[in-house]
Amino acid sequence: MSKGRLFGALILAVLVFSLAITQVAKAENPTIQVPDPEGDDKGPGFYGYPTADVFKPGVFDIVKFEVYTTDTAVTFKVYFKDLGGNPWAGKNGFCLQQVHIYIHTDATPNVPARLSAVGLNLNFDPTWAWHYALIIGPCWETPPQPLPTGQCAVLYRPFDEVVQDDKFKVSVDGNAIVATVDRGLFEYGDVGNIKNWRIVVAVASHDGFGPLKIRGVGLSKGDWNIWATATATDAQKTLIANAIKFGIEPRVLDIAVYAPEYPNGITADQQYAWLSSMDIDAKMPATIPPIASQVVAQLKAQLSSVTQERDSLKSQVSNLQSQVSSLQSQLSSLQSQVKSLQDQNSQLSSELESLKASTINTGVAAALAVVLLLVGVGAGYFLGKRKPKEATGGTQVKTS
Repeated sequence: MSKGRLFGALILAVLVFSLAITQVAKAENPTIQVPDPEGDDKGPGFYGYPTADVFKPGVFDIVKFEVYTTDTAVTFKVYFKDLGGNPWAGKNGFCLQQVHIYIHTDATPNVPARLSAVGLNLNFDPTWAWHYALIIGPCWETPPQPLPTGQCAVLYRPFDEVVQDDKFKVSVDGNAIVATVDRGLFEYGDVGNIKNWRIVVAVASHDGFGPLKIRGVGLSKGDWNIWATATATDAQKTLIANAIKFGIEPRVLDIAVYAPEYPNGITADQQYAWLSSMDIDAKMPATIPPIASQVVAQLKAQLSSVTQERDSLKSQVSNLQSQVSSLQSQLSSLQSQVKSLQDQNSQLSSELESLKASTINTGVAAALAVVLLLVGVGAGYFLGKRKPKEATGGTQVKTS
């Protein structure tokens, strides 16, 4: 072999080896790595484990979450403080946990996204609504049946679902639950842009006999239920009691979060605030992340102000209506008085006319009486004058 060919072969070998090393490095280095606080496996901050012996401390405590990407697959690894073994022999290598991974991608707006978690009593802020959800359980059935109707892992996609198979595998690595998904299944989103996605990992207690295969939450401790008030204050007891009453209690013991705004995850206090953000008045579950609490408080304050203003206006309107009613009553009384006065005036006018007529008749009669009196007086006068003359004349006749 010539020196030129040998040199070319060496260069090609170096390139192939470098490419192989690069691919191995890519596989070994997580694209996303998020730590999660130890000891925050208390749900909204005050939950306790079921008391049965299988629920060892730490079996629901997520301590780290990683995502690996290659040209062919996307792998999710959820690490627990103690996976707790596999006491009931789940086919996937574990049996106490049920892991949910909700993914909001950079999909176009026409791709449907969902606001509600599957069986966890959680909602998502619209900007976190999920396009994909991996629901991972122990899996006892053959062939696998998807959660929550069955107990095996399923990938819910925008328009269909994929039950664990050759393109979607579940395994255990130490204290980590591992889900490896064929990259092509994430067709509604650019995996190369995965660091701009939003991912929420939640762990519930798997219950093969419970509703939606998730263990329930109770106010009192018990072997087979999450103890909702283990370390709760009086206010928290009231909150969770009302949440259970309305069926909106979070059925989650721990969450881990990755998003561009939370590249290093969230704190325990943030988790507690998020998972206790249920709205009892509206009977709405907790929202992940909460619709900014400041905005909610502001809206509630505005609502209270508007309500007070409305009540004040109602009072003013009621007062004005009362005044109008009083004025109408007074007006009606005045109208009645005016009518009465008009009637009286009419009667007086009639009496006046009658008096006038009577006065005229009396005056005529008086005048006539005066005239007759005068005539009578005059007649008497003249008659009195004539009688003495007649008597004198007679005497004279008798003398002659």
